[in-house]
Amino acid sequence: MLETLRERLLSVQQDFTSGYEDTWAALHRRAKDCASAGELVDSEVVMLSAHWEKKKTSLVELQEQLQQLPALIADLESMTANLTHLEASFEEVENNLLHLEDLCGQCELERCKHMQSQQLENYKKNKRKELETFKAELDAEHAQKVLEMEHTQQMKLKERQKFFEEAFQQDMEQYLSTGYLQIAERREPIGSMSSMEVNVDMLEQMDLMDISDQEALDVFLNSGGEENTV
Repeated sequence: MLETLRERLLSVQQDFTSGYEDTWAALHRRAKDCASAGELVDSEVVMLSAHWEKKKTSLVELQEQLQQLPALIADLESMTANLTHLEASFEEVENNLLHLEDLCGQCELERCKHMQSQQLENYKKNKRKELETFKAELDAEHAQKVLEMEHTQQMKLKERQKFFEEAFQQDMEQYLSTGYLQIAERREPIGSMSSMEVNVDMLEQMDLMDISDQEALDVFLNSGGEENTV
């Protein structure tokens, strides 16, 4: 009976041990499965944590950006005002450039007019100099011709004076020798001034009788006076 009890105890012990081993093996397997599942969950949690950390960072950045929106709007409004001011400045600069272009055109026109006026003035000066030179040449030529003509007239006047002096001397000698005058028609020397118009001023300047002629005339008049007294 003891053996039977012992056998039963051994059988129960074996059964218990076998069940315990099976349970332990099952627990061990489940523990491994739980560990694998825990590792998987842990990786998923890490991924989710990183994802939501990124989301959190993005949300923080978005919040910061949203907080900066009023300043950004103010900056945009200031930039818009500056752009409007710049647009007005650009229009003013464009108008000034157009005005400057007109002024440059006027300056170029005035410069061309000044150059043409200067060229015309230089042309007038050159022509005036040429005219003065030509006039001086004409005056010199005229003066030379006048001098030549005066010289010719003086020579002819001297010839005429000489002719009348000789005739007067002959008349005086005839009167002194014969006591009377025989007026005969005398021909003037060829080329004398009888057929030419003599300048009155030149005749006034010419002395028709020198000192010897005056003395001869005095002798003639004195002799005539003595004969009348006799």
